[in-house]
Amino acid sequence: MSAKSTGKLRVGVLSGGRSSEHSISVLSGVSLLAAIDREKFEPIPLGITRNGNWVYLEGLTQKLTMNAGELPVIPDDAPAVTVNSDGIFVDGLNLQVDLIFPVLHGPYGEDGTIQGLLEMFDIPYVGAGVLASAIGMDKATCKRLFMEAGIPSVEFDLFFWQEWQEYQSEITKRLREEFALPIFVKPSRAGSSNGISKVKSWSELDAAVELAKDFDEKIIVEAYAPGRELECGILGDKASRVGEIRVLGNHEFYDFEAKYLDGSTELIVPAKIPADVESEIQQLALDAYALIDGRGIARVDFFLTDDGEIILNELNTMPGFTATSMYPRLWEATGVAYKEVITRLIELASR
Repeated sequence: MSAKSTGKLRVGVLSGGRSSEHSISVLSGVSLLAAIDREKFEPIPLGITRNGNWVYLEGLTQKLTMNAGELPVIPDDAPAVTVNSDGIFVDGLNLQVDLIFPVLHGPYGEDGTIQGLLEMFDIPYVGAGVLASAIGMDKATCKRLFMEAGIPSVEFDLFFWQEWQEYQSEITKRLREEFALPIFVKPSRAGSSNGISKVKSWSELDAAVELAKDFDEKIIVEAYAPGRELECGILGDKASRVGEIRVLGNHEFYDFEAKYLDGSTELIVPAKIPADVESEIQQLALDAYALIDGRGIARVDFFLTDDGEIILNELNTMPGFTATSMYPRLWEATGVAYKEVITRLIELASR
């Protein structure tokens, strides 16, 4: 093991993390390591275990590719890594990492925490900064900003788990006055559709709130927007072609199983929509991205309702990053291959 310079930019590919999206992050990291341009960059595989420990994954990434239907986990017994203002060390050796590509999803990675840590140690990194990451992770805060800026978003209500425990009947009454069924109940700060329920009867509300609070004490209730699910990628100051997600089978919505486990999702890239609709979605994606002070990368999700209204759903500051994830596929349809997307993101971060 050597940290001797090769003249190439040394990129720490950081995956895993403490969130419920740990395994999805690992898949993103393994895919990135396989595709990165090794003539330009020297990748350094780093991981964060479910317990929050930093580890060195040199020689271990192949073991992270599991059998079909299984999700990988960063091993606890990998060599420990120390991060401080002098660098990133393993067994006392400075790995001489020039830049971090944090393909971390969810809390403790996509929410500004890792970004703040890296800034404290003066380590450049790919993607949004502290503020944009924190805002992008919080659905309720994002929606408030979008609405204030005139960007169309679904109506929502918000409460905390402690409030629900004390005022459940009052909150339920308020929700019944505000919304027609169905509604969606979500943790405000989680991703990969974890903790989300589609509530079709008011008798299902209590269980939906119970599920959401397992992922975040801040709970958001959203109105249902019937229509198509469309997504647009951001790379620097450019917007990609727009893609569509179609959920097949018995899934009520684009949940975790439909996304990652049972192959019941169809990705249509580019989406079959009129050119003016695509242009409007691209501009709204760029506007939303600029509004939260985004940087480098984002995927912005929309609904196109049955009556033609475009509604912004969510903004993701570190979208799924496997070669078959929606974000790289959007850029492939725009004429930018997966390897080149990685290169451009690193170059943007190293300026």
